[in-house]
Amino acid sequence: MRRQRQRGEGASARQIRAAKSPPRALEAATAPRLASGLARGTGPRRTASHSRPYRLAPVLSSMRLLRRVMSSMLSSSATKAPSRVTGLPPGPYPIGVTTVQFEDESRDDGNGQPRKLQTEIWYPAADGCSAPRNKYSNYLGAATPEVVAAANGPKAIGGYAEGVTVATLDASWPNAACRDATPRATDAPWPAVVFSHGSGAYRASYIYWTEYLASHGYVVAACDHPGSARFTLHDGVPVTPGGARSERARMERDRVADVGTVLDGLEKLSTTDSRFAGRVDASNAAVTGMSFGGYTTCAYLEKGDARVKAAVSKCPSIAMSDGGRLAAAHAATTPCLVMTGREDTVIGDAGNAGAKNYAATHKGSAAYLEIVRGGHVSFTSCEHYTPTYGNGIGPSSSLTRPGETYEPLPIEEQHAAINSYGLAFLNAHLKGDAESKAYLGKNHFDPGEVVWECF
Repeated sequence: MRRQRQRGEGASARQIRAAKSPPRALEAATAPRLASGLARGTGPRRTASHSRPYRLAPVLSSMRLLRRVMSSMLSSSATKAPSRVTGLPPGPYPIGVTTVQFEDESRDDGNGQPRKLQTEIWYPAADGCSAPRNKYSNYLGAATPEVVAAANGPKAIGGYAEGVTVATLDASWPNAACRDATPRATDAPWPAVVFSHGSGAYRASYIYWTEYLASHGYVVAACDHPGSARFTLHDGVPVTPGGARSERARMERDRVADVGTVLDGLEKLSTTDSRFAGRVDASNAAVTGMSFGGYTTCAYLEKGDARVKAAVSKCPSIAMSDGGRLAAAHAATTPCLVMTGREDTVIGDAGNAGAKNYAATHKGSAAYLEIVRGGHVSFTSCEHYTPTYGNGIGPSSSLTRPGETYEPLPIEEQHAAINSYGLAFLNAHLKGDAESKAYLGKNHFDPGEVVWECF
C-alpha cells in the first residue's frame, strides 16, 4: 500500500500527489448513514497484522441501536434527501450569505491601519428566494482580474489542490446559500455563532457546518484571520500570510481578539443594518472553531465573555498553542463540546489527549465526540477541493498504525455525526431545547465509528 504524506488544511496541495431541530429528526437523518455502514461492514476493528483497512464486526448492540434509530424516522425532515455537503437533510430554512468587513479601531494591524476582518455571514433566508446561488468568486467581493489572479496563487486558494482555480470552484462549489438573499422575518432574533478557521485556511472552507447551522436558525459569522488565513481581502486588496502578522505569538493573540471583534460587529449590525436588525442576538452566542480555530475557541472562553453561552472546539491545537497551557488546565465554565479524529496526524496523540483532557476536566457542561476513522481535515469541507485531500478525506496516513494508510469513514457520514451532535449541543444551550439536551444523553451512531461521552 502506498504511503501518503499528510497535511493539515493549511498545507499546500502541490506538496502532495495522491429554529430547533427535534432529536427525532436528527436520529431519522442519521439512520440511512448507519444502515449503509452496517450493510457494507465498514468500521474499525484492529487485526493482528494491521495489514488491511478497518472492517466492522457488527455487534448485537449496534443492531439494536439501528432498530431504535429506524423506528424514530417520524419527522418530516426525514423525507428530505441528505446533503452531500452536510451529511444530513437541510434544516427548515433557506440560507442566505453575505460578505462584510469588520474593523477594530482599537488595534493597529502593524501598518498604521485598524485590524480588518473580511467576514462571511450565513443566515436564515426568506422563502421563495430569487437571489442567485452563491458562487465561490462571490467570496472575493468585486473579484477583479487582479484579485482572482492573487486568489489562484499556489499559496492561496489555488494551493488547496492541483488544478484548483476560482473558475473551477465556481463551476463545482456545492453550497446551497443564495447570495444576499432577503433575511427571514422572525419574532425573536436568531442566536449568533462565530466560527474560527484553521491555520493557513479560508473562511469559506467549512460550509458543511456554517450552512447547516444557518438552515436551522442561526446567524453564523466566519472571518479570515489575517496572518494565518491563506487569502483574504482588506478593502478589496489581497492579503496573504507573512511578516509580523504571521508570528505565532501574535497570531494567538490576534485570533482571540478577532472573535470579540466579530461578536461586536454582529451586535452593531443588529441595530444599524436593516438586514439584521431584530434578526441576530449577539448576546446569545456560541464560539466554534477548527484546529488553530479550536484553540482560539478555548482561549476565548477564558475571557469570560457573558455573551457566549456555548462553544464547539474541533480538533483543537491546544497542546501546541500557548505552550500547551489549555491542554493541561483551564478556568472556563462555558458549556463546551470538544471533537477529535482518532487518526489526526496534525495534532497527533498529544493533541488528541489534550483535547480529551480539556473536556474531561471542564468545570461546566462538557461533551466529547471522537470520529474513529477520522483525521484533522474531517472537520472541514476540503473534499470539495479534492476528494483525496487526505487526513480524514480519502486514503490517509494512519496515526494509530504508523507507516500504514487507512480508509476514513465516508466524509458525509463523518459530517452527519459532527453536525448532529454540534447542532443538538447548540440547541440545548442557546435555545433551551429540552429534547436536544436529551439527545445528547446517548450515542446515536455505531459506537465502533463514533465515540460519544458527556461529562
